[in-house]
Amino acid sequence: MATVSNPNAAVTAGNGVGPVTRVVTLSKSSITNDEARAAITTAENEGNTVAGVIMETNVVTVLLQGAGITAGANYGAGSTGVTSAVTLTFTQ
Repeated sequence: MATVSNPNAAVTAGNGVGPVTRVVTLSKSSITNDEARAAITTAENEGNTVAGVIMETNVVTVLLQGAGITAGANYGAGSTGVTSAVTLTFTQ
């Protein structure tokens, strides 16, 4: 566990990962690698840089920096049933 070495230190808001960073979910029952790749490529084409990805059975969580996404159903070229949503936005 981290410790604070300066007892007079102030806690300030910040994320350390860029001026605007979004946590985005791409959801579908048993989402495939190809569907995830198509959705992530669409996010990149919307003006984002991928900073991280977690892939699970029914959801892919992506850390994006940039313009944001057009959230909604059938997200990703050639993908049917993938729903995208912005779950968190960090700004500095």
